[in-house]
Amino acid sequence: MKLVVKSLGVSLLMLAALSACDSDTTAYDKLVLERDSLQIVQKNQLEEMEMYLTLIQDVDSAFDEIRISQDILSFASYDSENPSDAMRQKVADNIMMINTLLSENQFRIAELEEMLANSEIQSTQLQRKINKLTADLKKRTQEVADLRNELISKNYQIDSLTVMFRMSQDREASLLKQASERDSILQSHEAQLNRAYFFMGNRRTLRENDINVKDKDSGYRTELFTPVDIRHFDHLEIGSKSAKILTKHPETSYEIVENSDKTKVLLIKNATDFWSVSRYLIIQTR
Repeated sequence: MKLVVKSLGVSLLMLAALSACDSDTTAYDKLVLERDSLQIVQKNQLEEMEMYLTLIQDVDSAFDEIRISQDILSFASYDSENPSDAMRQKVADNIMMINTLLSENQFRIAELEEMLANSEIQSTQLQRKINKLTADLKKRTQEVADLRNELISKNYQIDSLTVMFRMSQDREASLLKQASERDSILQSHEAQLNRAYFFMGNRRTLRENDINVKDKDSGYRTELFTPVDIRHFDHLEIGSKSAKILTKHPETSYEIVENSDKTKVLLIKNATDFWSVSRYLIIQTR
C-alpha cells in the first residue's frame, strides 16, 4: 500500500514538472514571437524613414537647382531693357526648368504628407520638416512669379518666348527625324544598288545546291550566296590552289593571282565593268 502511494506521489510530481515545462515553453515562444514582431516593425519603420529621407533629399536638391536658376533670372532682370537673343533663350530655359522643378516638388511634398498621414510613425520633427518644405515651395513659387513679371517689364515676353522656344525645339527635332529617315532610306537604296553576291565551291557543292551556270532559265537562290558591297569589294581570298570563274565578267576587269602558298586571289580592277554583266559571282574551286 505504501508503495502504491509513493508511486502515485512521484507521478503527481512528474506531471507538475511537465506542466511547468510546458508553461515555460509557451512563455518562451511568446517572447520570441513578440521579439520577432518588434524586429519586423522596426525594420519596416527604418525602411519607411529611408523613403522619407530620400524624398526630402530630392526636394532639397530641386530647391538648390531652383535657387541657382533664380540667381540667373535675377541677373537678367537687372540687365538692359533690350536683352540679346542669347539672354532671352537662357531666360526661357531657366523658367521652363524652374516650372518643372516646382511641379515635381509639389508632387513630392504631397506624397510625403500622404505617406505620413497613413503611417504609424508619429514624428513631430518629420512633420515640421514637411511643413517647412511646403512653406519653401510657396515662397519659391511667389518669387519666380515676381521675377517673371519683372522680366516681362524688361521686354522679355516670357510666355511667347517659351512657346516659340518649344516650337523651335519641336521643329528642329522633327527636321532631324525626317533627315535621319531620309538618310536611312537613301543608305538602304544605295546599299541595294551596290549589292552583289558570290558563291565558292567545288563541283559537288555546286551540284548539291543546284547552281547551274549553263542553264540560262535557272535563277540563283540568293540565300546560298554571300552578299557584298561592290563599292568596297576589290579582292577575294579564294583559299584554293584551283579557281575558275563560271559567271560572265569582262576579262579586263579582273585578275586571278597567287599567294605565296599557291592559293588563288581574285583581284577586281574595275568594279563597274566587273559587275556590269551579272551581279552574281560563282567560283568553282575544283
